[in-house]
Amino acid sequence: MPTYEGFRLKMNQIRRELFAKQRGKALVQTDFTILSNNCWGGMIYESYHLQKRTPTVGLFFMAEDYIRFLSGLREYMSSELRFIRPEESRWKNEKTIGDDTRFGTYPIGRLQAGRESVELFFLHYRSEEEAKEKWERRKKRINWDRLLVKFNDQNGCTEKEVRDFLNLPYENKLFFTCRDWDAFADETYIRIRQFPKHDVIMASYEPFGRSRLIDITEVINRLS
Repeated sequence: MPTYEGFRLKMNQIRRELFAKQRGKALVQTDFTILSNNCWGGMIYESYHLQKRTPTVGLFFMAEDYIRFLSGLREYMSSELRFIRPEESRWKNEKTIGDDTRFGTYPIGRLQAGRESVELFFLHYRSEEEAKEKWERRKKRINWDRLLVKFNDQNGCTEKEVRDFLNLPYENKLFFTCRDWDAFADETYIRIRQFPKHDVIMASYEPFGRSRLIDITEVINRLS
């Protein structure tokens, strides 16, 4: 049975596709890279009818791994993407992973940087071959001089990950959340109210184009 979230995601897809070319005319520059902990980055490229210039498309990270990934980005991007069996995932017992009925049906990748590693959950890919081919092709398109780094409160995000993200040395960062984080000033994150209420932000509420809270087009146009 269709869910409310599924309905919203479908409607957002229609809006992205219908107005993509019109929205794209407002962009000053189209050569930019979005790094995202979930599918948001890919949706943004689609909303402007642009080629995807990032490998973080159609996948998600656990929050701790995403911060580790961003902290050693160059090294992780230069390492070989390998795949593991679901039972080998160190996150398999986490509720958001192991309790999801889709777990085990999609490829799980691993990137190594020294003794540390991160796992990538290729939720929207049918095979390891497809996931690797697109990862390798898209990472070659990264514009290291024009990065937008985005994070949200999904997949085990705690105050530690929020603080670590906000302290990362990236000039252009966005953090979306549905929670109030008392430890941080309001200007450090974008709080989005959603219905029904949920513990974490739902994908359908993450903004694209121009919204009441933020103009993503303006954010992209300011990238340097």
